[in-house]
Amino acid sequence: MTAPKTQSSILARCSNFFYLVMGMIWSAGVWATGPMEAMSAQTQSDPKPPTKVEGDARMGKVLFDQHCVTCHGPKGRGDGLEIAGATVADLSSPTTQRKLNTDLLATIHDGRPGKVMPSWGYRLSKEQSRDVLAYIRTLRRK
Repeated sequence: MTAPKTQSSILARCSNFFYLVMGMIWSAGVWATGPMEAMSAQTQSDPKPPTKVEGDARMGKVLFDQHCVTCHGPKGRGDGLEIAGATVADLSSPTTQRKLNTDLLATIHDGRPGKVMPSWGYRLSKEQSRDVLAYIRTLRRK
């Protein structure tokens, strides 16, 4: 009579082991494909920044020269005056140019808390901020 208990106990162990291994394989598959699917979905949902910006790039250059050139430099490459320990954004870089207009406008308006980028929302109107953004879009490296 002990033989059937042993067989059922071996069968139960094998069954448990099988489910454990299958769970591990499934988890590994989810882990391996999860980030790629998320990255793919993010790429599809992140539209390219519009090439047309509501704003006057010529007026934006005037404002840029008055307010931004000191830190960002004449071509927006972040090579203006050096500020000890500060990193200034290169506005012509692909990283910056890929950002959405709404994100760049928010940075112009609100600044970057904890960074050297000040808020210009108190000095520039929404129209002027769009003008500056229109000019920043002309700085794109070709």
